[in-house]
Amino acid sequence: MILAAAALAAALPAHALDVRDLPIAKAPEACPHEGPGFVRFSRGGPCTRISGRVRAEAGTPVPARPGAGLDGAARGVVGGSGRVAIDARTETGYGPARAYIRLGTGH
Repeated sequence: MILAAAALAAALPAHALDVRDLPIAKAPEACPHEGPGFVRFSRGGPCTRISGRVRAEAGTPVPARPGAGLDGAARGVVGGSGRVAIDARTETGYGPARAYIRLGTGH
């Protein structure tokens, strides 16, 4: 059965993918009336702004205080945090509607 499928696949002509045949994605439309950074990804969709930040810190190892660690080894400072926020706004029959979410980690 597997050999028959392989023979059939080998007998069929191969088709190459032409990049020119792929659909072209349109750039998001700006929403200046909502403020800086807001764009509309689809016609008639909500105006959305995606923002965030990342913070990383590192320091040189310093000798551990006596009793600070069980092994007494030098300790370095390494840390990080991040945040992403999504703000979506649209007009409804009842007036403006807004959805906002912010997720973060670290300090």
